[in-house]
Amino acid sequence: MEASPLKPALQHSISTPSAVSATLSQQTPKPSKIIQLQYRLSMEGRIILCPYSEMMNRYLPIPPRPVPHFQLTTGLRDMMDDLRRNQTTEVNMYEHLTTTLNRWLKLADADKKPKFRVVISGNKSDPDDWTKQRIDGGVYEDDEKPTEDHPPKWEALELGIEVKRHHSCDFFSDEYQKGYSPNSEVSKSALGQAMSYSSLVFFHQHRTHHFSILIFGTKARIVRWDRAGLLFTNAFDYFDEPQKLGEFLWRYAQMDSVDRGHDPTVTRVVAKGDEDTLMDTRAKVSRKVEKVVVDDEIRKLFDETVSTHGPRHILRVQGKKFLVGKPHTYTTVLAGRGTRGYIAIDLDDPKGPFVFLKDTWRVVGEGLDEEGKVLLDLNSPDEQDQRGRKYIPTLVCHGDLEGRWQKTDSQDFWLTRNPNSDQKCPMRTHQHYRLVVKEVGLPISNFRNGREMVTLISHGVAAHGYGYKKGYMHRDISAGNLLIFVRQDVVNGQLKEERHGLLTDWELAKKLADKGPRQLERTGTWQFLAVDILNNPSKPVEVWHEMESWFHLTLWLAVQYLPHNVQNVAVFMSEFFDDAAKPDDGSTHQKCGTLKRTSMETGRIRSAAGTRFKFGAQDDPFVPHAINKVLAQLARAFSYRYQEQELLRTNAEPWLEGDVADLTPAQLKALENIDDQVRFEELLLEYINGPGWPENDKTAPQVSLSEREPFPSSYPIRGSKRPPSDGTADLDVPQPKHPAVAGPSGSRPKRG
Repeated sequence: MEASPLKPALQHSISTPSAVSATLSQQTPKPSKIIQLQYRLSMEGRIILCPYSEMMNRYLPIPPRPVPHFQLTTGLRDMMDDLRRNQTTEVNMYEHLTTTLNRWLKLADADKKPKFRVVISGNKSDPDDWTKQRIDGGVYEDDEKPTEDHPPKWEALELGIEVKRHHSCDFFSDEYQKGYSPNSEVSKSALGQAMSYSSLVFFHQHRTHHFSILIFGTKARIVRWDRAGLLFTNAFDYFDEPQKLGEFLWRYAQMDSVDRGHDPTVTRVVAKGDEDTLMDTRAKVSRKVEKVVVDDEIRKLFDETVSTHGPRHILRVQGKKFLVGKPHTYTTVLAGRGTRGYIAIDLDDPKGPFVFLKDTWRVVGEGLDEEGKVLLDLNSPDEQDQRGRKYIPTLVCHGDLEGRWQKTDSQDFWLTRNPNSDQKCPMRTHQHYRLVVKEVGLPISNFRNGREMVTLISHGVAAHGYGYKKGYMHRDISAGNLLIFVRQDVVNGQLKEERHGLLTDWELAKKLADKGPRQLERTGTWQFLAVDILNNPSKPVEVWHEMESWFHLTLWLAVQYLPHNVQNVAVFMSEFFDDAAKPDDGSTHQKCGTLKRTSMETGRIRSAAGTRFKFGAQDDPFVPHAINKVLAQLARAFSYRYQEQELLRTNAEPWLEGDVADLTPAQLKALENIDDQVRFEELLLEYINGPGWPENDKTAPQVSLSEREPFPSSYPIRGSKRPPSDGTADLDVPQPKHPAVAGPSGSRPKRG
């Protein structure tokens, strides 16, 4: 049975890799200021004033029925003086606003349109929303709305309404014509809250865009959100001009679901129908090959995505259909790719293996290939060594989604308002895009011990080398993009398993033949970028930069999951991986943090307090761990490169004082290992096959990632230790990527 037309759907969203990843730690609820900070940072420079008339004419078509005359109810009108004197409460406002807005919405009821109603729910949170955020109220379809005094239903919310009792709470400004950023802590907090509500709409529903109404005392604004940015109208006094607020609601209620922002390529699975039954069966019944159970770990993960009472959906990709529950991976950041990852059933092979479906808003730009095209090329055999090919996801299908609003529009509005501006548009064009691959992976944090951890990284290096030989530089080595794939085969009635690494997320890969810049700024994930790239973002990425990223990933995992002598792991992780230094050379981009820079320049990995890392069980006597040799020798090799660079600078500028010594033959030989993926992989294999690898050396996570989550290099952060907006990987999700068995804050949802 085919699904019914799409209605708002529960879902979670991340800029996911081409195969499923899960969290590196299960986190506690934290809708906090850090989450709101992430929302604001993702939107910095992407908040644009849009005059009311242009908002209406561009985004809300004039309905065929004549617009009636809108008047405030007597109760709301009587509150006007109290509102202007700030002598009333938001609770009092709710009642009279609801009565007025519902009276207006009833005027818009039509036989062929859904009927909409306003419900106030600001005093309670949705029990199915693990962030426990409470929007004041919203517009719902009449048959989907929560009852009065009940919490909001994020999966059904059509139009959010936020109410503040005084105009001084307005966090926007009509004075900003080309961009807006709040300048007070109160404004930042209020804007962050509004953005968190918007994020939850995208999070719980399949949306291309959506609208909000903001009420500040006697003033109101209309806001339109999409993945490129947000547009807000001038503030208007709805007591003096009730027609503006009324006409917005009138037009909104007359629009079809596509113009309201619902994705027409998604349909809801009919409860108790054929697809619904199939999903239940696949979630609970193990798949067998020759009577041997296979893929059972993935089945259990799929079960987690469908075991709650949230809606299930059919997603279409290039004529194919896939059944999905909640996303398995997600991003909570507003602007950007908004990627979600699903464990899916291919309806062309309903009893076959699960596949991974990636739903994202890819960046449109010259030189940016669709990830599926890159994978198609990488999957194609040729005469070169095929060793690394098995560590790359296998393409099933991919393609842009067609239809209205499947490409963001906020950036085009900016261009119409600034046709002759020398300023670069602060927003990118994002195209809705889906990709399906065969492999469903596990997070790299699922490695069994230190030896396997380095082995998996060697697989990633091999995949990187294979891609390089095929003409691509990956450019986003990170904890979220190297997964574990468990390959299972049944041979003579026996299950054979092989665990290997899987290098995913090739959408930022650059063709080596493309000598021009893909984008004007650096790409990648801040924590794992080479020091040289962090300090020189316009510099082309070379092989050794990528090998340094593999080193940082190795250190990142080792510090969190292998035994060592450093106590305050969270401080080290923040100061080594997250820190950024303010520029002192006149540039606008921030630089690599001090600890990471000095560590790579000297080849010594120490804590900020000077403690040298010693890996291994801290017994008496101390037994050294093989990872000590791995990290020490690699760090020294990279320090030779930075010594070489300093030598070149000194020779080029002889007036500079310096005593940099020439590199020795042994040091030059060490550089060969970081300039070639094959040599680098062989070096890792030498370590792997050596002594010093305890079988049970993995520890529990030594730092909570809810306290510190890697920010992408694109995050614009002013006055903080994080990098600014000069990086444009547009990785709209902190790495590593969250699983959808967790909510926006990383906590587990309630089971229905």
